[in-house]
Amino acid sequence: MGPIISSRWDQFTISRFSEDNLMYRHLSNKTPHQGATKEVNDNSGGVQLTERIIILFVVITSQEEVQEKYVVCVLFIFWNLLDLVRYTYSMLSVTGISYAVLTWLSQTLWMLIYPLCVLAEAFAIYQSLPYFESFGTYSTKLPFDLSIYFPYVLKIYLMMLFIGMYFTYSHLYSERRDVLRVFPIKKKKM
Repeated sequence: MGPIISSRWDQFTISRFSEDNLMYRHLSNKTPHQGATKEVNDNSGGVQLTERIIILFVVITSQEEVQEKYVVCVLFIFWNLLDLVRYTYSMLSVTGISYAVLTWLSQTLWMLIYPLCVLAEAFAIYQSLPYFESFGTYSTKLPFDLSIYFPYVLKIYLMMLFIGMYFTYSHLYSERRDVLRVFPIKKKKM
């Protein structure tokens, strides 16, 4: 009876986290287009939202065995840490409040955490591959002797994940440079 309760609790927790996280992501993706924040109108929020949808619903939620892996917990911690700082900074920016330390943290923390998030996502996909291979989830046979073998799709997605990380990282770095340029740097007097 213990493992069943634990499994149901894990499933509820993952489901609840997925809904909340994606709702916040969706809302934060909408606000730049509506002019509520001073962010650049780009597609990086949409890319990150798509990454999370694929990882949460395709890789983690569809395979119950993957939900029990430690990498899922680590991934959720990284995502929440980034979002906690980012949403606090965005909320205060919208209200006109600016703290230099929070601005710096919001524009700098991702430099360490975002690559770790991508590595955790890649590791979650890597750990899920044997389950997709053995259960045949999302693999299908099409007419004309054509079939889609889903582990190959995930391997292609792994390559795209690291290529996308380069573009997202370069965009976030240029945004960081633009935002932190506003704050004056105090030079030491000799």
